Amino acid sequence: MDSIKKLFQLFFLNCLWLICCLPVITIGGATCAAYAVSLRLADEDEEVQSIRGIAGRFFKAFKQDFLQGLLLFLFTGVCGGIGYFIFTRLSEDAFNLILTAVFVIYIFAALILNLYAYPLVARYSNTFLNTLRNSVALYIMNIKTSFKTMVIVLVEIVTLYFTRYIFYVGILILPALIFYNVSLTAKNIFVRLENPAPVEEENTESENEAEKEEVTENELDAADENEGDEPSE
Repeated sequence: MDSIKKLFQLFFLNCLWLICCLPVITIGGATCAAYAVSLRLADEDEEVQSIRGIAGRFFKAFKQDFLQGLLLFLFTGVCGGIGYFIFTRLSEDAFNLILTAVFVIYIFAALILNLYAYPLVARYSNTFLNTLRNSVALYIMNIKTSFKTMVIVLVEIVTLYFTRYIFYVGILILPALIFYNVSLTAKNIFVRLENPAPVEEENTESENEAEKEEVTENELDAADENEGDEPSE
């Protein structure tokens, strides 16, 4: 039942994203807004458990992050354009191993730059360049989980591409699934960065234990001295 509810929420989010992408120039803002919702869905936030809550959060984030989203969309568009150019050259010479290696490396580099960029804009206020730097830094700091997420995203993108043979039905849900899968990983990373308290608590507990041991040793030394100072009968 929860899975059906989640799919319906993602379907509704996908519809909002598609509608707001129609002017094309708004794709970046719509994507940031979609991540603002999907991050909360990943966190089971009560605010986005209803249709009204999802719509409210989406349009609030859309307005708030529009300019940053536009810059990211232009950057992503340039990345996609370069990737498409390399791909067309590769399709003309499929046995060119050097060009194949360049294409694969480029795709991974572009994904690393973009993977956490939109979730970062959806959650934090920062400059465009710092957002890209932080996206790369988060990927490197969490390389195992990030790589798994990247592979999943690539599979979903390829699946979306091949749904063109069945009237692009994948466009109705797959974009929101991509947002949600990235958000599941990004949310865990953000929470760890925002809440370093457990480490501090462990250090505090260790310090307290060391202080207790020191006090205990001092008390034992004092007791021994007192025993030595007792008059003999």
